Amino acid sequence: MPSQEPPVSPTRIVRVVLGAGTMVFGLIALLVARDDPRFWGAAGALGILWWGWDLVVEHVLRPLSGWAAGVFSGAAGDGSPSPNTRPTLDDTIRLLESHLEGRASRQVVVNAAMRLEEIYRTVKKDPSRARRAIARAKQRFPDAEELERYS
Repeated sequence: MPSQEPPVSPTRIVRVVLGAGTMVFGLIALLVARDDPRFWGAAGALGILWWGWDLVVEHVLRPLSGWAAGVFSGAAGDGSPSPNTRPTLDDTIRLLESHLEGRASRQVVVNAAMRLEEIYRTVKKDPSRARRAIARAKQRFPDAEELERYS
C-alpha cells in the first residue's frame, strides 16, 4: 500500500530532481553526445541514486518514523490498536471502596465517598448505596465539612 505524500515534501522534491536529472542526462547522452561516456555515467548515477532514494525512504525511513511515532504516542508500532488501559467503572468503584475501607488520609476518604455517592446515585441508580458511602465516610470523619451537604 503506497503511502500518501503531500504535494510538496522534501522526499518528493528529491525524487523529482533525481528523476529529472536522470532523464535530462539520458536524453543528452542519447541525442547529442553519444560517444561521451560522462553523460551516460551521469544518467546512470542519477538513476541509481533515484532508485536508492526511493528504496531508503520506503523501506527504512517511513517504517522507522512510524515505529518512533508509535513509541512516543504509546501505540504498539505494529499497526494494531493500543490496548485499552483506562479503568472501567467497576475498577473505579473498587478503588474508591478500598479507599473507604483502608487507611487512606481524611481527604482521600472524603473525596472517595463523594465520588462513590455520585456514581451510585447517577450512574448505578442506587441511592441507598450512595447514602451508605457517605455514611461510612461520616462515621470515620464526623467533622468533615465537605460531607455536610449530604444528609
